[in-house]
Amino acid sequence: MRNVWRFFNSARLTVILTMLIAVDVLIGSLLISFFPETLGDIDLEVFFYWLFGKGLDNLGLSWWIFLLLFLMGLLALNTVACTIESSAALFRTRQRTTASRRRRLLSQAVHLGFVIGLVGHLISSASGFRAPDNRLFEGASLPFPQDPEWSIRLNEMDVVFSDRGRMEKMDAYLSLIKGNEVIRDKVVRLNEPLLHRGNAVYLVHHGKAPRGVRLEASGSDVSETLVLEFRDEDGTNFQGYRIVPARFVPDFAMDNAGKVYSASDTFSNPALKLEIYKGETPVKTGWVFLNFPDWMSLSLDGYELVFSGLDYASYAVLTVNKDPGAVIVLSGALIFMIALIGMLFSKGEAAELVNSGKAVSSKA
Repeated sequence: MRNVWRFFNSARLTVILTMLIAVDVLIGSLLISFFPETLGDIDLEVFFYWLFGKGLDNLGLSWWIFLLLFLMGLLALNTVACTIESSAALFRTRQRTTASRRRRLLSQAVHLGFVIGLVGHLISSASGFRAPDNRLFEGASLPFPQDPEWSIRLNEMDVVFSDRGRMEKMDAYLSLIKGNEVIRDKVVRLNEPLLHRGNAVYLVHHGKAPRGVRLEASGSDVSETLVLEFRDEDGTNFQGYRIVPARFVPDFAMDNAGKVYSASDTFSNPALKLEIYKGETPVKTGWVFLNFPDWMSLSLDGYELVFSGLDYASYAVLTVNKDPGAVIVLSGALIFMIALIGMLFSKGEAAELVNSGKAVSSKA
């Protein structure tokens, strides 16, 4: 038992572990760069879920992560052992000056902050959630994962490009909503997330995409543009009828059995299947095509419904994370930084810095 304690209570072990961790992380960074298809999504879900799932399935590329965890565990034990030994020695020795004792206490506080930070990262790696790639159109809402009572709504995307095509600003104007009540508004930028009850909403990307279609409804006395959203189950009303988008196909094709499918993900031959109701009674169903508006329209009591275009809207790509260990990590970082600053400006250290400065000045 004493040999085990001596092994962990060793400054030499600290140096060796630090060097091994540096080499291991260097190898890992190179592997991530060369194999992004395997390791590139490591931070898109809870770390341990990824590690013991996809990580184990690709052990030839993820071995360095398991080694890193092992080395970090040894370093944590080494830090705890050294802290306990130094603290015990500090209180056993009464001859130390107050300044010397203060510096030793501050050095142990640095160790404590480091260990607290590791514990926080361990908690974050084993719990919480990651919800990446949430595409949210302007005016649409997204419920928080695991907390559907709360939601976020994208009110507006404000993106500005320079004359050379460089993006100068990307702001997402979000509203935090509980039920039907707006609790607060927040402008979210790349490094300025929306924080709420342990959740963090990050803005990742933006763009424009079709959110729906435009129909030209015309007759002898009426000409009107109708906008239907793809997922609008209620549809829109027109002349006493309710027009519902039943199915949208971006690149319409049909197999030999007459089954409709999309030949690609591009909008090469957009087609929309419409269901028309009178009250709750279905009265007509049919397809309309963007590329063939003249001879592939839909007639309805003297009116023609023509697929005239796609309705584009701005969207934001959001990542919603919940990190239970974030507060613990932050606490450890604060303890670490405050203790480090305290050591730097304690009397003994300050005098040493001043003396060093005077020596340099006299030599100059």
